Amino acid sequence: MHDRISEGAAQARRQPIVLAQWRFSELIALGAVCALGIVILAIHLATWGVQARREAKFNTPVRCVVERVEARARATEDGVRYRPEVTIQYEINGESYATTTYDRLTLTDDQGFDYSERATLEALAPFEKGRVAICWARSDDPTQVVLVKRSNVWGWIFLIIPTLLIVSGGSLLISRLYDRLFSAEAKANAKRRETAYPTLPQGGRRAVKRANGLFYQLVPDAKSTFAFSAATFGALIWNIASWTLFLIVLYRAESLNDKLCAWLFFVVFCGVGLVFALRLLGQYRIARLVGSISLESSAFPILPGRKVKLNLTLRGRIQAKRLDVFLKCEEVARFSQGTNTIVHRREVYSKSVFTKYDVDAPAKSSETERFVAILPVGAMHSFRSEHNEIVWKFVARLEFADGGAFARDFEVTVMPFAPRD
Repeated sequence: MHDRISEGAAQARRQPIVLAQWRFSELIALGAVCALGIVILAIHLATWGVQARREAKFNTPVRCVVERVEARARATEDGVRYRPEVTIQYEINGESYATTTYDRLTLTDDQGFDYSERATLEALAPFEKGRVAICWARSDDPTQVVLVKRSNVWGWIFLIIPTLLIVSGGSLLISRLYDRLFSAEAKANAKRRETAYPTLPQGGRRAVKRANGLFYQLVPDAKSTFAFSAATFGALIWNIASWTLFLIVLYRAESLNDKLCAWLFFVVFCGVGLVFALRLLGQYRIARLVGSISLESSAFPILPGRKVKLNLTLRGRIQAKRLDVFLKCEEVARFSQGTNTIVHRREVYSKSVFTKYDVDAPAKSSETERFVAILPVGAMHSFRSEHNEIVWKFVARLEFADGGAFARDFEVTVMPFAPRD
């Protein structure tokens, strides 16, 4: 009975830690960013988008004749303000119409009084009595007609704001949820929560029988391709959105100022998208060239002070200027601060155990390198608990002539030091 109560109490104590590791404040913040983008997009499309679609669908160009020009005044809180009004006569489907208009705001009686007297006279200057002009009339309501159709370039450019909020917030939220649920660290945390006692990791190798006498094949760090896939998806969405908006803005530009704004948008947003895509393309090219890297060991786990024979095999089409293999020790500390779990990683030991220049592995063949590594006597053994870890690993790193690099980690288990019998 006492054991059951103690076990239940320990589980109750661990429950807040499990919840803290989810970092709900971070998830809520990312979800709020995505939701804000959706709300802004919905409002923008419900206001500007509906009006722009209606104008694009129903507005048709019509020849009209200017009958009268007037600067209408109204007293406002800012003083006397004016708006231009032009009386025109036009014909649609055999019927004649006459109305007073200028732009879309002048279709109502209480709007459009935003001009000074001088600006109003300048706006009316191109329209003289008797002049034939082009106006835009609504096909579903011929009485609704405008002489000046305002450019909607800035409405299209404004779409980039909610799009970026949705893409950035949504992709980061999905990435964080993936890390909490399906990543290798999440699975390791689930195993560590099964016991409150520190453990010595025993995984990370496969027993194989080799003619070279090396019986253990180390398992590479299965770094998920999710991060690369998410970055690729983000770059794709960014480029599609920026290029589409740029082409729409450029197509709808009616003045030199609109075209300059379109090209400025291209330089900033499309330029960033191209740099992002080229960087990902370089990473993908290196990953395809390298192929697979395997590391075999003569012993597993490894004891400090004992020699370990290693066999590194490179497969792919590799032409690298340098190959380095490092033996590294990393200390990981986790602690909770409010609802957040903060993780600190610190490299406490690093030693180069093998270096080779001008590595050349032709396609459909492999390059094999054999070397020996010795862990220092008295080195801290592998350690894993709920809040702390000691991780030992071999890191194979390739440097290419164009500045690119590729690394692969192989975690190993180091046992406590034991003197020879």
